[in-house]
Amino acid sequence: NSRAAGVLPVANGGTGMAATTVVTKAADFTLGDSEGWIINNKSGSTCTVTLPAASSWGGRSVTFKNLQAQTLVSASSNVAPIGSATPGTAILPASVGAWATLVSDGTNWVVMAS
Repeated sequence: NSRAAGVLPVANGGTGMAATTVVTKAADFTLGDSEGWIINNKSGSTCTVTLPAASSWGGRSVTFKNLQAQTLVSASSNVAPIGSATPGTAILPASVGAWATLVSDGTNWVVMAS
């Protein structure tokens, strides 16, 4: 029997996907393997997230939300904004309540909703 920890099989009413956690970040950070809901609470300056390689996480989604009026950016130019296919670093604008859901297309992290 092989299954990942935290995964409820589809046959047992689950999605077959690993459970994700809600985490709050108050400093620059690297996105963890089980983190899917991120609250940016870094004050005073832009928050920078190091996203995993999109090629390693095809189909993975992650949602970010701002609790501070600070921008959230990627450490690499690997985020395709909602209105373009050209990757950059911007994820969230400097406004409280801003949010975005990114999905890996195997090449970049694509903003699918915000």
